[in-house]
Amino acid sequence: METIELLKSSGSITVGIDLTGSEIKPSGWAVFQNGVVETKRIRSDKELIEQTIARNPQVICIDAPLTLPQGRISVFDEDPGRQEFGITRLCERLLLKRGIRSYPPLIKSMQKLTLRGIVLSSKFRQLGFNVVETFPGGCQDILGLTRKQKGLPELIAGISRLGLQGNYLKTKISHDEADAITAALAGLFYLNGQYESIGDTDEGVIILPKLNSQN
Repeated sequence: METIELLKSSGSITVGIDLTGSEIKPSGWAVFQNGVVETKRIRSDKELIEQTIARNPQVICIDAPLTLPQGRISVFDEDPGRQEFGITRLCERLLLKRGIRSYPPLIKSMQKLTLRGIVLSSKFRQLGFNVVETFPGGCQDILGLTRKQKGLPELIAGISRLGLQGNYLKTKISHDEADAITAALAGLFYLNGQYESIGDTDEGVIILPKLNSQN
C-alpha cells in the first residue's frame, strides 16, 4: 500500500491535533516520527504548544476550522455579516459535493472550536511553525479507513494495518487520539507533496491526502 511505503521512507516529524472547543475537554494530540506515533490527551493550549514545540515538527495539522468564511469578522451570530456571508466556507461546500460531510464552522456548536483553532494556529505560526487545517474524516475516507463514528476499534485496526507503530497498540486510546493520528498522517502526505488543497487560498483550505492512483 502506498501509505505503508510513505511511512517506511519518511524521516519527517509531524504533529496532529484533534482540537476540542474548550480546555475543559481534552484534545487528541499525536506526533509521528520514524514510523512510530505517540498519542496523548491534552487540555490546555499552553500544554499543546509546549508538547508540540518540544518535538519541533515540520508541519502541524489541526482538525478544526482555522479561518472564517470570507466576509465574516466574528465566529458569533452577532456578526453583522452573518446573513450575507453565511456560516460555511468554500472548502466545506466542495467536500460535500464529493460526498464528504463536515460541520459548518460557524454553526452554534462549532463557534468556540473555530475561535480556538484560529487563535491556536496563530500562536503556532508566530513561533515559526507551518500549520495546516485537515479533516480526519475525509482523510480516513480517502485512505480506506473506518471513521470513528462507525467503530473506533475498526479505525484503530485500520491504522495498525498501515504499519504504524506506537503506544496506541498497547493502550486504549480515545477517538480524539485516533483522529489526531490521522491528522499526523495527513501531514506526511502534505510534506511529500501528495495532497490536495480543498477550498480558496484567500478564505482557507483543507489539506487531504492524494493517492497516486487518484486522478
